[in-house]
Amino acid sequence: MTSKPPPPPKPPCSIHPTAIIADKAALTGTHLITIAENVILHPYARIYATGGPVTIGANTIIYERAAVGCDTGSVTIGSACVIDSSATCSGSVGDSSEVGVGAYVGKDAHVGKWCKVTALERVEDGERIEDFGVVFADGRRRVDTAMRDHEGMREARSKGQTMGLELMKKLIPSAASKWTTPG
Repeated sequence: MTSKPPPPPKPPCSIHPTAIIADKAALTGTHLITIAENVILHPYARIYATGGPVTIGANTIIYERAAVGCDTGSVTIGSACVIDSSATCSGSVGDSSEVGVGAYVGKDAHVGKWCKVTALERVEDGERIEDFGVVFADGRRRVDTAMRDHEGMREARSKGQTMGLELMKKLIPSAASKWTTPG
């Protein structure tokens, strides 16, 4: 008779009560995972704090099959960010930035505020993308001057993020309680 091995221990977590953590999302590691208010973790999103703490800022959406964490250090995702499906973030991402489908942000990399890493693009280990930067088309870089120079563009994006969060709160049941310790 074979017995099933015990599940790995739960990582230490600080999860805001308004965060939505899908039942099939995975949180692993030995370091603290901090999830702020109104964060949405889709099913099969993975947060791993094996090399250091992971912090996810308020109003951030992490889609299915995205992975956030690093084996060698801490990772911070800012507020109002979008980490799209199958993206990998092993570096820090600034407020209101988007990491596209299948994109990669390497270890010790830093993506500034209001940036966009488009689908399947890479920000290599240790690389820095300045605020309002865009990574696109086989690694080309540019500054999003429309977003930088027009407050109305930033307000519209923020409003869209808020609307998306409200919709997802209705669609994704939360299982955040399985990651918190009572008392």
